[in-house]
Amino acid sequence: MKKLIFTLFLLLSSIIVTTAQDVNTALRYLKIANTLREVKQFDQSEEYLNKALGMVRGRNEYWEAAIYENLGFLYRDQENILEASRNFAKAIDIYKKLKMGMSEKAISQLLDGLKEAEELYAGIDIGSKGVKLSIIGVTVSPKKGVTYNLKKSMSINTEPSALTPQAIKETAIAIKDLVDTATVRNNVLSDRMFIVMSSGLKQATDKQPGKEAEVIAAIREALKNPNQKIDIISAEDEAKFGALSMVAPELHLSSSVMDIGGGNIKGGYLLSRTKFEAVNFPYGTKAFVKIVKKKLPDANLEEYTKGVNDEVKVVGEELALELNRKVGLKNRKNVFLLGGIVFVMNSFLHPERAAIIGRPVEVSLEDIRKFRQMSASSYEELINPDFSRVTDPAVRAIAEEDVKNITTKIYNQQDIIAGAALLETLIKEMNRDGVQKRFYFIKGGDVAWISGYVFKLISDEYQARKE
Repeated sequence: MKKLIFTLFLLLSSIIVTTAQDVNTALRYLKIANTLREVKQFDQSEEYLNKALGMVRGRNEYWEAAIYENLGFLYRDQENILEASRNFAKAIDIYKKLKMGMSEKAISQLLDGLKEAEELYAGIDIGSKGVKLSIIGVTVSPKKGVTYNLKKSMSINTEPSALTPQAIKETAIAIKDLVDTATVRNNVLSDRMFIVMSSGLKQATDKQPGKEAEVIAAIREALKNPNQKIDIISAEDEAKFGALSMVAPELHLSSSVMDIGGGNIKGGYLLSRTKFEAVNFPYGTKAFVKIVKKKLPDANLEEYTKGVNDEVKVVGEELALELNRKVGLKNRKNVFLLGGIVFVMNSFLHPERAAIIGRPVEVSLEDIRKFRQMSASSYEELINPDFSRVTDPAVRAIAEEDVKNITTKIYNQQDIIAGAALLETLIKEMNRDGVQKRFYFIKGGDVAWISGYVFKLISDEYQARKE
């Protein structure tokens, strides 16, 4: 028994000595790091502070807080406000736990005194119709936390879902151009640049084995980066991220989101910030055109329109079955609409709204019915809206440019007939036997999900570094 007690005593003594030695070494590293910071040798200073932190983390809370505090000073001196805020916040949490009121107050004052700085992130969405870029500014504020601002969005239509050698090549070149736009012309750091393949394109590549790898290889070749990471996102996550970035938090539990894309219709509603009830249908505007034209390859416009009207009834039946299983889609009164066809309708019927970007505008059932009717019977009138009622020259210029882009780069008449039929059918089924709804469109919402995707990555990173 005496031998056992003696052995335990020696072991405890050894641990105490080792811990004390580690703390002493950590303090030497801390002093070296602060000297290096004073002479602006920031990389070496960070290296010594991280070595010191590894020696005291979980062993000595006071010195752990002190090192976080000094990391805060290091990042502050480099004007990296995001990292400075994170490390000062960690120090405050530990000082608070240790009941060291003066230290907690002093660091809190330093945190409050930090100027807000914006850091840029970017995401590229490879969709079935084209590629889209979102550049997002992230600001850390001691009082507001992390806030986001969409700084720039742009798209290039290359028809990736065609999956021909030419379409794949043009898509890869377009992605290279958007990467350069973000990193070279807008100073987004390369490690804050994300490339994502959307569910609509994934749906198309799944039907042609080997095409997904071909698309990815072409992108990596264009970027001259064989290791470029390209994420593939599900339709559910697209809809969820779109909802998080488009819908104000106070409307989360009374709203749903539906996106009529080129390759599919996806959507759903938030149950919380992390839980999302999703729906997905393989009937996007371009995909639906292909279905009709496959059955009627030589149809004239009248025959094609009839084919759309017949086929959309089948789509409506499938929509009804799935929508009836999703209580929120029946009971939630606000519906936020995304997708190219809704943008087209808004541009043609309401050119006076052209400059309203990032804010919801209401979509009436009358507009939806009118849009579908005109797409087939009064197409020339539809695509030549009366710009004379747009009195502001700046707004008129935007409206005219939108209409020009739609008619020359985005959709032809067959696309618009198909998309309008899908839109009206979706709205009818969502309104059937449920709460009377109000529908909204947000111009710029076509990049909502990629913005939400980047927001989530930033939030996850922020939380991980804070813990």
